[in-house]
Amino acid sequence: MSKNKLTHIAGTFLIQAEGAFLNGAGLDTGEDRNAVIPKTFLDYDKNGRGIRVPYVSAQAWRRWLRMTFQEENPNEPGTELKALDKSAKGTTNKIGTEMNPVEFAEDDIFGYMRAAKGQGKETEIPETLTEDEMLELAEREDENKETKTKPKTEKTKAVMRPSPFGSSILKSIRKAATISDDEGFVHLKEGSPLPYKTKFYNTQLQAIFGLNYSRLGVFRNDGDRIELDENFVKQYAADGTIRETETGIYEITDNKRRERATMILKALAVLRGGAKQAQFGTDVTPKAIVVAGLNCGNLIFNDLFEEKESQPVIKLDALKDIINDYRNRLTTHVFIGIRKGYLHPTNETDLQSFAQEKSDIVRLSSPIEAVNQLTAELEKVG
Repeated sequence: MSKNKLTHIAGTFLIQAEGAFLNGAGLDTGEDRNAVIPKTFLDYDKNGRGIRVPYVSAQAWRRWLRMTFQEENPNEPGTELKALDKSAKGTTNKIGTEMNPVEFAEDDIFGYMRAAKGQGKETEIPETLTEDEMLELAEREDENKETKTKPKTEKTKAVMRPSPFGSSILKSIRKAATISDDEGFVHLKEGSPLPYKTKFYNTQLQAIFGLNYSRLGVFRNDGDRIELDENFVKQYAADGTIRETETGIYEITDNKRRERATMILKALAVLRGGAKQAQFGTDVTPKAIVVAGLNCGNLIFNDLFEEKESQPVIKLDALKDIINDYRNRLTTHVFIGIRKGYLHPTNETDLQSFAQEKSDIVRLSSPIEAVNQLTAELEKVG
């Protein structure tokens, strides 16, 4: 393992989505207008034939994660989307959260954006003045006329925080037909039953994720895009909640980095959510997870799962290559969590042997325990 400072956490996980409908795409087209369909994308089977396979959008499962985060951390103030502006017709045209990453861990982790009208354009400041400020501005204008200088201006700034938590879609590892039809009828007291159909799938869904650990609790205000509203800067700098570490870079004084990373990773380990749970009741808790700390931002655990004889397997050769290639960039052990009996039996045995052989760098346990072990190791590596 590298002795360099941990800056990122990268991982991948697998969800057992057998008999599931987790993210809908609306009604089917053509003659099947009474069928509700899941989201799918075009992939190719082992023979190179095009086939549509299911996926869950990153937006959807990130929403599950936010809700799980709130439920698992009831003492942490939650933040919800709300209307920020309305159009001339009275409809909402801008939404946002509290956009306060100092007080709200969710805003810190998931980011936010509040676009400003005239962003990047220069305007005279200030637009609203007190009486004293008006007198001061009048004096400055007189000075400007004498020195032939232009009035002071500033650029309109947008408040934007790119999310430190990055994620892919949840996509099927099964490269074969996975979509089935669930035929149903609504029976009426009078008249003929009304038919309906739900298309569901039978597969395992994998995703990758990354957490920019170094950005948690750190906010950059640079140019016409700022991460921390300047009103918050003034407020929290005055009471000592944040400090300026470099020009335009602010950090929470009471370091929240390890605490917030622990909260989001532990929420991921018990992830819950998904569409049509009343009808299909799918457990979306990860059944397999691989996660580690790094001193770089590469999402290294990509495409680590596949199917063998209709059961999931972890690609051990690929995992070995990743560990060898990134050994000097790994700042923690590689934690692998697998629900017993989930992987193909031969693959599970091979994985256990590999973990014993590489016990200096690999730790094998259950999914929840793997995350617990990683978060405990964060105490040691910073």
